[in-house]
Amino acid sequence: MKIGLIGEAPNDTISIKNILEKKYKTPEIKFISLIDRLPLPIKGSFLDNPKTKNIIRRQYERKKPNIIIFIRDLDGLLNNKTQLKLRKEYFSDSNKTVDKKGIYLLNIYEIEALILSDIDTFNDIYGTNIEKFDNPMNIEEPKELLKKESKYHYNESHNPDIFKELDFDKVNNCKYFNEFIKKLDKILV
Repeated sequence: MKIGLIGEAPNDTISIKNILEKKYKTPEIKFISLIDRLPLPIKGSFLDNPKTKNIIRRQYERKKPNIIIFIRDLDGLLNNKTQLKLRKEYFSDSNKTVDKKGIYLLNIYEIEALILSDIDTFNDIYGTNIEKFDNPMNIEEPKELLKKESKYHYNESHNPDIFKELDFDKVNNCKYFNEFIKKLDKILV
């Protein structure tokens, strides 16, 4: 089974691949990027562009994934109805582009909330002493928090390597990620 990944940036796509492989790494499941290696990188809001949807459609037809995971940051907290509406519209439109084979991973606030879910690993890597969070989804601008606490040694380009080290079970305690994993499990069964 091929699972296609579409994210806001190559670092996000690789990071999610790295954490998902901790649970789903089998010879039967292969994660592939659908748009990260194109001549011009597609990032963030460029995913909303109709031209990007054409690129996604062509890559979908060429690579033939069984499932596509759309990875986006909400760039707001869960109570931000405006951002939620925009992201749901994006997913609905994009999912039509891939014959409705998509599943949505919406990071609340940003993908860095998943790092906050296993803050011990981050602390080990950067020599920080950040306390655990009850609910990382309630932290505004987690990326900026990680940069500040690491005295600006952390950079989002480090995420793929950090996600290789994260504990899947701790990350799966993050509510939005856990809900995503339950949906993915149902599809894979």
